[in-house]
Amino acid sequence: MISSKLPQFLIFGHRGSPGRFPENTIASFEDALASGADGFETDLRLLCDETSVLFHDHDVVETLTSNECPDLARVGDLARFAGRTTMILEVKRRGWERVLVDIVRDWPQIVIASFDHYVLANVREHHPTVPLGITMYGAMVNVGAYAASLGATWCFPNYHYVDAEMVASLHAHDVRVVPYTPNLVREWEALRAVGCDGVITDLAGEAVEWRDEGRRQKAEGRS
Repeated sequence: MISSKLPQFLIFGHRGSPGRFPENTIASFEDALASGADGFETDLRLLCDETSVLFHDHDVVETLTSNECPDLARVGDLARFAGRTTMILEVKRRGWERVLVDIVRDWPQIVIASFDHYVLANVREHHPTVPLGITMYGAMVNVGAYAASLGATWCFPNYHYVDAEMVASLHAHDVRVVPYTPNLVREWEALRAVGCDGVITDLAGEAVEWRDEGRRQKAEGRS
């Protein structure tokens, strides 16, 4: 059971810094890290020629080839961040888990996540030790036990559905709770108050400033 919080409230850039740079691009990820974020989340898809790319919407992209999508960042481009920061890799559709594992097998500090929880079982089959995370939209009964049954050590819920009961259930099974995508100070404060371990936000720089200002105020109060 998780007996203490992580050293700090973690801030992850949602697709990098989408308000400042195009989402799911190297520039967007670099900006999030430059702002002090602890890492970033990005979306993974496979094109029909088995080129893996970073892209969120529109399943039609999966019917295209790499020649038709020359501007999309490739999953392999993330190698430059391996060991430098934490990357949450959200797989948008199952069926290419072996391809993904072949690319990321030796990368430290990654979490493979998906709304499709069958993806996690398939990834585990090919890579027994990689950290896994469940992404989910709503609430779930006994969510901690469910996540643990999948071998997940992270949970990425929609922030609207997070409460102290959900966090306690997940922490009881050693699962960290990092909701997506709260973008207001009052939302970050509320999520930290119920015990969340961090957030995935579109405003990584602002969230880091909020977190650091809280630390400064706390330190001044102790002096």
